[in-house]
Amino acid sequence: MSGCRVFIGRLSPHARERDVEKFFKGYGRIREINLKNGFGFVEFDDHRDADDAVYELNGKELCSERVTIEHARSRRGRGGGPGGMGRGSGGGGGGYRQSRSSGSRYGPPVRTDHRLIVENLSSRISWQVRDY
Repeated sequence: MSGCRVFIGRLSPHARERDVEKFFKGYGRIREINLKNGFGFVEFDDHRDADDAVYELNGKELCSERVTIEHARSRRGRGGGPGGMGRGSGGGGGGYRQSRSSGSRYGPPVRTDHRLIVENLSSRISWQVRDY
């Protein structure tokens, strides 16, 4: 089963299981789809299908959102926290493995005591972060 789970990041809150099924259609038999708030997991029968999906679908649009598709971190050794994802472990302990080839530059957010105040911005600016 190793290498068969795929992480979907930046998932639209409007995405449903059938949308994800359609998105991954043609990439092999899917065992399970597990959708959360803003992310999800898809488990394939064959690790080669998961590899193909990560390679070809990362950065594509699903429900009008550009999603990140990465190999999921193994289920063994996950820490506590929401969904067993080990948040706040400090060592980049998110729900997925960060890969240089996937185009993702940053790990999951980690809450700290530090804050940043930005002033004098245009009123047309948005809080969302975009990777172009």
